[in-house]
Amino acid sequence: MTLTGLVLDKAFRNNVERAQRENLRTQIYTLLATAELDEQDKLYLPENITEPRLNISESTLHARVITDTRKAIWRSKSMLGKDIGFPKKIIIGELMFSEFEQNNNSYTLLNFATQWVSDKGEQTYIFQIAENKNVFNSQVMLFRKNLWGWLAGVSLILIIIQTIILRWGLKPLRHVAEELIKIEEGKAKKLSDEYPKEITPLTNNLNQLLDSSQQQLTRYRDALGNMAHSLKTPIAVLQGIVNETSNKENDVALEQLATINNIVEYQLQRAATVGRLQLSDAINLRPITQKIIDSLNKVYKDKNINTQLDISNNLMMKIDQGDLYELLGNLLENAFKWCHTKVDISAKQINEEIQITIEDDGPGINKNEQERILLRGQRADQDTPGHGLGLAMVNNILLLYKGKMEISESSLGGAKIIITL
Repeated sequence: MTLTGLVLDKAFRNNVERAQRENLRTQIYTLLATAELDEQDKLYLPENITEPRLNISESTLHARVITDTRKAIWRSKSMLGKDIGFPKKIIIGELMFSEFEQNNNSYTLLNFATQWVSDKGEQTYIFQIAENKNVFNSQVMLFRKNLWGWLAGVSLILIIIQTIILRWGLKPLRHVAEELIKIEEGKAKKLSDEYPKEITPLTNNLNQLLDSSQQQLTRYRDALGNMAHSLKTPIAVLQGIVNETSNKENDVALEQLATINNIVEYQLQRAATVGRLQLSDAINLRPITQKIIDSLNKVYKDKNINTQLDISNNLMMKIDQGDLYELLGNLLENAFKWCHTKVDISAKQINEEIQITIEDDGPGINKNEQERILLRGQRADQDTPGHGLGLAMVNNILLLYKGKMEISESSLGGAKIIITL
């Protein structure tokens, strides 16, 4: 629209300017038609010209005839108090247009030089006619006002129409986005089937992907459960057989069977962690944390531990529920195991990250052990009770969720563990 307006504005201005020049050319021809030589072979023009504006003193059209020696031969009545000026260059028989300023007014000037032949010889006369450009400028300004007003109105209408068309055309995509959000929040399991044919392949493929992912996860967990049961049963049988007799070799065998059992439990837990799924359900952090605390309070009721929970009721996390239980369960179990009387748990959201902090007033973790535990792939002995197995499991879950863990000294005197997901 802007380019259209500029083109139309320039075209109109050129047309008006061309019309003005054509009018001045007509006036020159009119003056030439009325001019004639008198008995003394001098150029003569009547006092009143057929063009009315030349006969009015306050007119916007002015004319005069001069010689090549700048002597005025004739002036129109509209020239009263006006001066056109002598042309800088004249060419006989050629129409020469120019512009000049006078008394804060702009004029278009047309000079036409001609030679008149008489018995006394040749004489050059210059016909000059000038028109004030106020009329020209007012026409251009009026046209511009109407032009840009209409173009602005049409542009606004087009923008409204395009907005309506775009909103109507993109409505199915917005609906897809809304349904995906519902799936992330756990309010829906799949996308609906009410979509235009253009995006039906997309929604169908997404639904197939969701179904396949859920079925694969279910089969994976069932297979892991079956494997755990299959391994535990023969191990239990072997332990029963070995327990029937008592000697040093049997004690070694029992010890190795226990080690195998621990390894199986640990690797099954590690393999069962789901990892971050974009379309997984969002989980409320506080109820699960409270549930784990209640369970640990029963286990460690003799210690009479004072727990402080600082987590908002509406703080949600995108994490598998089993992974969250494994993560918080290991960390809180270590805190309850090693604390004296106090454990603090807090969580907050920082931009798109969730930060969970667990502190206790126990003996803490020395710096050398902190660095070794946080190294990828490093963990403590699985048979030794304490921080080793739990923190190794936590570290594995964090690797899957691209999270991080920091261990430092708590203001309570024990360990301070910060988990960021």
